[in-house]
Amino acid sequence: MTAALSKTSTVVIDLDEDAGRTAETVVDLDRPVAIEGKADADVIDEDVNPLDRLPEDAVRNSDGSVTLPLRYSVTLRTKKDDKIKERVFAELIFHRLNGGDQRAIGAVSDEHQIAVSFARSTRHNQAIMNALYDKMDLSDIARAGRVINFFVSNGPKTGG
Repeated sequence: MTAALSKTSTVVIDLDEDAGRTAETVVDLDRPVAIEGKADADVIDEDVNPLDRLPEDAVRNSDGSVTLPLRYSVTLRTKKDDKIKERVFAELIFHRLNGGDQRAIGAVSDEHQIAVSFARSTRHNQAIMNALYDKMDLSDIARAGRVINFFVSNGPKTGG
């Protein structure tokens, strides 16, 4: 298959080159092409980054927060008021971040920024989140990062 580009972003594709015929199809890259009989699921939306979407099992709460079930729960032993107890973290609830959160995240070294952003968004004590983050499965960390990214890339709609 051969293709030739011109200055107007038109591509000429010879679909029958291997068969020895010379039929050509012209595709204008600047014009959207509608495909008859194809469902929207077959259309790739280049304007949407899949990482800007919430994980499929994440739940948007009525207050704007997002609950993310962890695929691999984490158990921590914590001490408060001289009492030691085991806490099981099977989900995390994330909240939108604000300017103060951004300052706190930016004030720490690069290696700690993710754990700090998780702590600020989940509203957990930083010591708890540090221990939790260190024990979290990497796939859960990646999914939690998608929730934070969703908040950053999908702000509330304003205007008319």
